[in-house]
Amino acid sequence: MAQRCILKCLKDLHAPIVLSNGRNCIIGRSRETKIKDKRCSKSQVELLADYSTYTVTVRQIGANTSGVNGKPLHFGNTSVLKHRDILEVAGYDMDGTLITTKSGRVFAVSTDDWKIIFPEVPGKLKQLHKEGYKLIIFTNQAGIASGKSTASDIQKKISNIISALGVPMQALVSTGKGPYRKPATGMWEFLKKEANGGIEIDLQSSMYVGDAAGRPAEGKKKKDFSSGDRLFAMNIGIPFFTPEEHFLGVKTQKFNMPEFDPRTVNDSVSLFDPPSTKVPKHELEVIVFVGYPGSGKSFLASTHFAAAGYVQANRDTVGSWQKCISVMEKSLQEGKNVVIDNTNPDVESRQRYIVAAKKLKVPVRCFVFSVSKDHCRHNNKYRTFSGANHENISDMVYNMYKSKYVEPTLKEGFDDIVKVNFVPSFRTAKDEKMYKMFLLEK
Repeated sequence: MAQRCILKCLKDLHAPIVLSNGRNCIIGRSRETKIKDKRCSKSQVELLADYSTYTVTVRQIGANTSGVNGKPLHFGNTSVLKHRDILEVAGYDMDGTLITTKSGRVFAVSTDDWKIIFPEVPGKLKQLHKEGYKLIIFTNQAGIASGKSTASDIQKKISNIISALGVPMQALVSTGKGPYRKPATGMWEFLKKEANGGIEIDLQSSMYVGDAAGRPAEGKKKKDFSSGDRLFAMNIGIPFFTPEEHFLGVKTQKFNMPEFDPRTVNDSVSLFDPPSTKVPKHELEVIVFVGYPGSGKSFLASTHFAAAGYVQANRDTVGSWQKCISVMEKSLQEGKNVVIDNTNPDVESRQRYIVAAKKLKVPVRCFVFSVSKDHCRHNNKYRTFSGANHENISDMVYNMYKSKYVEPTLKEGFDDIVKVNFVPSFRTAKDEKMYKMFLLEK
């Protein structure tokens, strides 16, 4: 009798699929399988039957995970099926988190719009509780502050989830975008000081599991929406695991760290490059700053340059670039050096001051702040969290600067171009500790 290998639907929703010996067969969402779930790709898994060993090798090629005998099969991974093994082409819920919406929406449409993804979760949480672990939910819910959700709805949803998990848990909720929002450690500090009943936390035995892990896109699987959970754990100083790593035992998953790492900021570098830069250099001069908001321009102008007798011209203070030029011209006529403390990203914005200074036969130097966009965004967050009195800067402002930026050259009419390095200065050890934490989610 001729050998034959078939893939049979346990619910008899479609006719058996014959797998030919040594020939690849790709199945997924189609008329043949009767699968309509859009989380299942049209090319979900690749099957290769080997009649000599009575096995079928299955490779996951769709974006969302399939299952083999109740265990996940991730994108690019393979598994070997034997007689009566079960392949879950669709319906194996696996998208990198413990809780997802029933509706398939990114955000829940009601307090009941949720489900636990991994069947292993309740049992493993109960085992951790039995071993003496305290189980805590840390969750960012800025929608409460913005009015998109209510505290009572979030409380009801969390209570329902804890009830379904069947194990005692404590939930700490950040309702805004301040220092209590992950990856900042405000919720953790609150736990240690007020919400843990005076019991000291054993960091060496603690762990954090989260889905905002900075994992890149792979195949059709989207990248993580942020790195907030991983960075939160790093700020605290405890081991981090993705849900798949902790609950399903998969190998460590790939992830990307942020481009800016606050732990690497060096306060021993020279302020100027070249280090021999003189302030002032000429008997009378104008210095034009170039740099992102939050790069330290105003601080340097009001300290280092003010101490050297420079008059500061800033649009935020006087109101317009035209008034900055008026301040510059008046100061130069009075024999005073001037620093133009604006972002000045492009040639046009810088030419205004070069032309006006040259008419008075005054040399112009350019000081470019060597501080990246994300470093400046970090500085902005730090100033907000540390209580500094300044206006919050939106990402739109940073993006606008980046889109306009043209690197300054001597051809523009500058007599000299100097690089300014970021050299941090802290009032207290507490301030320095906060600064060297990850404050940006992505």
